[in-house]
Amino acid sequence: MSELLKNTAIVALIGVIIGAVLTGGINLLIAWVTRNRDFNLKLWERFLDHRITAHEAVVSLALKMRFMCPLGTVQAGEVVRAPQVMMSKDAFENWFAEFSVTSAPATTWLSSPVKKELNFVQDYFVTLHTSLSEVSSERFPMVGALIRQDFIDLSSSLEQKAFQFFEVEARKRRLDDLKEHHKYPLEETTNRLHKTMLLARWPDVQKIIQTGQSPT
Repeated sequence: MSELLKNTAIVALIGVIIGAVLTGGINLLIAWVTRNRDFNLKLWERFLDHRITAHEAVVSLALKMRFMCPLGTVQAGEVVRAPQVMMSKDAFENWFAEFSVTSAPATTWLSSPVKKELNFVQDYFVTLHTSLSEVSSERFPMVGALIRQDFIDLSSSLEQKAFQFFEVEARKRRLDDLKEHHKYPLEETTNRLHKTMLLARWPDVQKIIQTGQSPT
């Protein structure tokens, strides 16, 4: 009888030990999963902060493109205006530098649609900068008035792409594949550039550059 009690006690002790081990293991597993989840959430919060900051920088650039200044003349019953960044050669050079410096570090964190649109806008400004490299400062406002709609359209498209990130993609806990192509296909870029006022009305731009006279 004592042997039976002894065996029962041993079995009970083993059960207690196994239960304690299982309970401890489960608690350790739960703690590990919780810590791992918390770490992932904190890491993603850091990533999301960078992404939000990058897209806010793009929105800021887009808004600045829409600032217009009156030139003091009226055509077809409308006050002639030009983008603020086109009011002088220095203003445009400063803007071109600001655009490049602001957009470069942001591209890593931008969603693919915003990154592609930003690169297209940059292609436009590179084209504009090259075209006006030898133009005197006083003719910049006239060119700006002629291509004003480009600034409005590009600003709107860039802002729209950025807000799509805030509306949809910001809730996705994943980063875009950095291997994904970051520019539109060359044909699409070329076609869009040729539809801008800058290239579609290039003869008028040349007239301003050469004579300083706005087209009627």
